[in-house]
Amino acid sequence: MKKQSFFAGTLLLTISAIFSKILGAIYKIPLTKILGSLGNGIYYMIFPIYAFLLTFVSNSFVNALSQMVSREVAKGFYKKAQRTFCASLFLLFCLSVALSVILVLFSRQIARYQGLDSAYVCYFAISPAIIFVGLSSAFRGYFQGMQNMVPSSISQITTQIAKLSFGFALASLFAKRGAIYGTLGGIIGITISEGCSFLFFVVYYIVFKRKNKSLFLSKENPPQFFALVGKVFKSSIPFTLSSIILPLSMLVDSFLIVNLLKEGGFNKFFATELLGLNSGVVGTLISLPSTLSISICITIVPYITFALSKGDIKDVHTKATLAIKLSLIVAIPCVFVFCFFSKEVISLLYGFGSTYETSLSSSLLSLASINVLYLSILQISTSLLQSIGKPYVPVLSLLCALVLKVFCETIFVGSPYFNISGAVLANILCYMISSFINIIYLRRQIPLSSNIYRSVFAPVLSSVLMSAGIFLTLKMLSPLVSSSLAVILSFLSGVIVFFLLVFILGTFDKKERQLLFSFKRRRI
Repeated sequence: MKKQSFFAGTLLLTISAIFSKILGAIYKIPLTKILGSLGNGIYYMIFPIYAFLLTFVSNSFVNALSQMVSREVAKGFYKKAQRTFCASLFLLFCLSVALSVILVLFSRQIARYQGLDSAYVCYFAISPAIIFVGLSSAFRGYFQGMQNMVPSSISQITTQIAKLSFGFALASLFAKRGAIYGTLGGIIGITISEGCSFLFFVVYYIVFKRKNKSLFLSKENPPQFFALVGKVFKSSIPFTLSSIILPLSMLVDSFLIVNLLKEGGFNKFFATELLGLNSGVVGTLISLPSTLSISICITIVPYITFALSKGDIKDVHTKATLAIKLSLIVAIPCVFVFCFFSKEVISLLYGFGSTYETSLSSSLLSLASINVLYLSILQISTSLLQSIGKPYVPVLSLLCALVLKVFCETIFVGSPYFNISGAVLANILCYMISSFINIIYLRRQIPLSSNIYRSVFAPVLSSVLMSAGIFLTLKMLSPLVSSSLAVILSFLSGVIVFFLLVFILGTFDKKERQLLFSFKRRRI
């Protein structure tokens, strides 16, 4: 069996993530137009509940399991790694079924508290997806622990293709009966897509096990099954607590923002539309760049764990430093684009018929742009702290930041001067504080590179020159071609300029360049 190098795994996940996001945009952008602001607002009342429940059965278990499997693989205990996977599959099945049943039983009460009683049917439709995601998480964690990112990459694309095929068709069909039904159609598409992803993992696992029979014939004696179940559950607790904070933040928003806006004088439908613009449009765009950071985060956990198990501290330092640098290189140019070209981004991707919606979305995106940087730092620092055995630090930092966010949101959103902009300001404070706490603590544990020029100045200068290039290209092309084509060509030229400048300005040293372009697969 072969395992991938760290950067080969990162590249594979990044490419699949980009492709998945492109498919997701192809699905979500026309879906936004089909559902309208009201339907989009309903969608983002439902989705935070779903995302919150998934934290108990998805990323937390994926990271915990990949860490446990990687530790056993480093020792050559493949049979024990296999047994750990089986224990996780059993545990995740029980948890996901329980959460799915709870969601169905309390769907009416949840919808009533959110301020829109009729939305409860959407919870019925999305509840089976929790089971599919839970079972898929066990497979995902197992293969990532084996340092094989192929199935995770393919499953992302499989999910998006199924969502695009079924979700868009069902939303278009159901939307004729109203916003609630249109949202219901889109949510049914999510459930079907997660089911397709689970089926892919089952098929891949069967093929993998047949090809690697010798790995599972080792003579080590794995612990008893239910002892392993308990160990997996205990290991997942800090990961779950860390993963639960951000969805909890979205959950709080789904309950708090609409009700605060209603108290500020807005009717419930317009308040829901504002939530849809903030969470569905601006929130989606802010989270897009973090997709690349997430690819680095997913890959870093098993590799750092593997290096620590081998006692290779130098390798831990090298990979951690480069992972942070890659996250900054992704985040910094996106901050500049969203800040200075927010109107062009909104017009290109969403094309709202209403000038008010375009103007408001652009202002919110420009204001929220700095969150791209804070969110990327938060994600990579959390993964690194989890990898080195300090999983409770990001839990505490996020929890403190969330308490501050709720306090600020209550003051700002209820103010007639700020209203929906107050939610953006509260998010900025939340991500800024938690990311700073993580980095400060991480630097005490790992001797990260202190080369400010390579890590910060070079990416910032590249982003400034990129922005100037985009601005000049827009000015030149606008009289010659359509506005949409001018924006697309300008952004493409900006991407090329940025990456050329990154290497010209010496962002990566010689050792990092060797690591970046080393994609050989090593045999275990």
